[in-house]
Amino acid sequence: MCARGGGWGECTWVMGERAGAGGAQRGVSLPLSRAMEVSHSVKERTIAENSLVILLQGLHGHVTTVDLRDESTATGRVTNVDAFMNMRLAQVTFTDRRGAESHLDELFVTGRNVRYVHIPEQVDIRATIERQLQLIHRVRYFGGRDKGRREFPRAKHK
Repeated sequence: MCARGGGWGECTWVMGERAGAGGAQRGVSLPLSRAMEVSHSVKERTIAENSLVILLQGLHGHVTTVDLRDESTATGRVTNVDAFMNMRLAQVTFTDRRGAESHLDELFVTGRNVRYVHIPEQVDIRATIERQLQLIHRVRYFGGRDKGRREFPRAKHK
């Protein structure tokens, strides 16, 4: 449990260590997946498809800087971003608001705490968005347009 400041949402969780009011505590480290997967949740795919969070999901594998609401920053390799902008970074340099740096293996940031995400110069924004949309549509229409299970079944008329 980490309840700092205003409650659960104000916490920054670090895999392996947890940064809280009283210093770092040991936690459980989870293995990172090699490739970012498209969510199997219809709700998450719909949210991602209709917002710019797909651009952040397309940053998988890139090193970027995330500015947090508490004026701290985290620079690391993006390993996962969900539809709610929760981000998981690896090989992170975390700089708190006082300027103290910490090097962490993994960092999980809740979407609520993200203020700004720096898009790396080498990322083509348009191509990244189009590639992510293709991934979402490939999952949505996995059997072809008129084949297989439909994600949004039509209502049966009586």
